[in-house]
Amino acid sequence: MVTSKHRMGLPLHLTLGIWLFLLAACASSPTSVHSGPALTLTSPEGTRFTLAKLSSDRQATVLVFWSATCPCVRRYQERVDSLLDRYPQVRVLGVSSNAGESAADVLRVANERRVRIPIYRDDGGEVARALGARSTPTVVVLDARGNVRFLGWLDNERLPGDTGRQPWLDRALQGILDGHTDFSSRTPTYGCTITRSLFGAPSSSCCSH
Repeated sequence: MVTSKHRMGLPLHLTLGIWLFLLAACASSPTSVHSGPALTLTSPEGTRFTLAKLSSDRQATVLVFWSATCPCVRRYQERVDSLLDRYPQVRVLGVSSNAGESAADVLRVANERRVRIPIYRDDGGEVARALGARSTPTVVVLDARGNVRFLGWLDNERLPGDTGRQPWLDRALQGILDGHTDFSSRTPTYGCTITRSLFGAPSSSCCSH
């Protein structure tokens, strides 16, 4: 039971500090992968690619931040895999950024689950940090010029076809492909926190939705 003392929340100076921190974090997220240092991912075959290169030959490139241990990722697997069939002109790939998951472990789990999208490794979590992805399965969509056009979840966690489902990613992809901006470029994100390396050891992770 929550007491009235706890309902009062944090002191004003702490609340303002948290909001300023969050605003600064959002402001630091680039609007294009061409700004700042080159961001790179490593393919399952071990080849390194820049995000600018990966996104340059498609109208849209979908990055799904992926984890072998996150139950939210597993719930979305079928919906993510279906993007390959529904949007053949779009590049879709998973991004493994967790400090506590090796590339070998990620590929083993992906193969066991028969995940259809390729899983690329984000060494050191630099891509997740730069793009503002803090949980899995957050989605980031880049256009052919490397601009970040969408950051959020595929939908509002309802099953496909359910009344009230908000297909956020579908709307964004359709807008990019049709050349309009009538879609939300930022949506809520939940899921499992992407772990960072802290003093040589990975931090903990949990699923919050």
